[in-house]
Amino acid sequence: MVKAAGHYGFLRPTCLVESLALCYLLQKQGVPADLRIGVRKISDEFEAHAWVEYAGAALNQPDEQHRHYSAFDRGFSDFRGDPS
Repeated sequence: MVKAAGHYGFLRPTCLVESLALCYLLQKQGVPADLRIGVRKISDEFEAHAWVEYAGAALNQPDEQHRHYSAFDRGFSDFRGDPS
């Protein structure tokens, strides 16, 4: 649903916006999804990427693109504002 909205919408969402939306919707349904953010450096370029994981599997990365990034140790998992 999130991919379709981004594909048919007026603007192309970034991976962060897409992942935030997906993670929020999953958590509202009780699915314990985690927002993951990773970084990499290629030559002199610094890049960051975001994706959503559930039980260790990336949900919005079918092509395993996220494997090329070093993810932060802990996912960003709570969008309700509860400190954990």
